[in-house]
Amino acid sequence: MTDISFAPSKLPVFATFKKAIRLSLKAAGPLVLLGLLFLGVIVAGLVAMAIPIGGLGFALQRGLGLDPESLSFGLFMAPLILVALGVVIAVALRFTIAQYKLADASADGRTLKFMDILRDPRPSLVSYLLVSLVVGILTFLGTILFIIPGIMIAMALGLAPLAMIFEGKDVGESLQRSRDLTRNNRWRLLGLYILSALLFIPASLLTSLPLESDAEFSPLFGPLLILNLVVSILQSIFMVVLTVTIYRELRALKDGAAAIAPLAPDPQTKDDGIPA
Repeated sequence: MTDISFAPSKLPVFATFKKAIRLSLKAAGPLVLLGLLFLGVIVAGLVAMAIPIGGLGFALQRGLGLDPESLSFGLFMAPLILVALGVVIAVALRFTIAQYKLADASADGRTLKFMDILRDPRPSLVSYLLVSLVVGILTFLGTILFIIPGIMIAMALGLAPLAMIFEGKDVGESLQRSRDLTRNNRWRLLGLYILSALLFIPASLLTSLPLESDAEFSPLFGPLLILNLVVSILQSIFMVVLTVTIYRELRALKDGAAAIAPLAPDPQTKDDGIPA
């Protein structure tokens, strides 16, 4: 039987797409708040890290008389800059994981505290970074060889990070789990992402193309810039929710509906109130 058949094991494209739209409306509030928290943490962190980096640069330039463009200056500065970069990457990864957890909780009608999910050490950031890099590198290599193999690799392995987050699998197991979940449904996944593009690309183009003109001082420049930012945020939220929805639907198809139900009350669930 081909991949476009309507067998029960096939992912229903339009039903999944509509479910993702509905769930994205539920999850939009918490995800926007999480994004604002991430922005605040990054800005505060960059400001805090700029002080020692700037102080060291000033000391090297004024105290030791090193030229900022010299190799010696760069070697002294490199460790501190690499540490700062590592911190930023770690924070970004932890917030990315938190996005998926919030979207999944929203699909179950659960409300999680922000700080609880951000403090949760699972999965390991090193493992999550590694599985993301493997997926990205394999997709890139497939795209270099030919576009279609790259797309199919992305469809086959794209759920590996979620398998690591929600099933506690290691890197190799997450990649295999993604392959198993997406088998016989990869063209349908591509269809879902094409539908997503059709949903957001027109709005993005309508708000971004005028910004590329020489009309910076036009009265419409500010509103268009804000609209473009809103469209980008909504698209980012929808893609997170869509990916979680696909993962949940495929798990239900492959393992049964009970596979995605919480096994026990989540200790991080807040019965009422707003995520902290």
